[in-house]
Amino acid sequence: QNCSFPIAICNTIMAAGMAHIASLIEGGKSHRDAVAETYKANRDVIFTGNGYSAEWPTEAEKRKLPNLRTTPMAIEQFNSEKTKKVFKELEIFSPEETDARQEVMFENYNTVLEIEAETLVNMI
Repeated sequence: QNCSFPIAICNTIMAAGMAHIASLIEGGKSHRDAVAETYKANRDVIFTGNGYSAEWPTEAEKRKLPNLRTTPMAIEQFNSEKTKKVFKELEIFSPEETDARQEVMFENYNTVLEIEAETLVNMI
């Protein structure tokens, strides 16, 4: 599977964060204060434990973070208003392109699931 799309998403997240920090600095905050404020506002998403352990769902709930346990749940979240806003502001995807990407992701997921199910039936 091609890794360019996940890398583009990581770069988008980084660009959005840097744009936020830049706006704080342009608003008069020092570099240190801008980074410290951003860290403080987002530190709940940092988890240094095992994200696959039984500990993670409990921790995610405690931090009020989403725990997207399945691919369809993650695909559904990809098309959220927050995501569309970030993509549009950074001129990555229009809302319509985000809708289309989500549709392609669901279609791919269903196709792979169907192939795997047919393979299982053929093996039995």
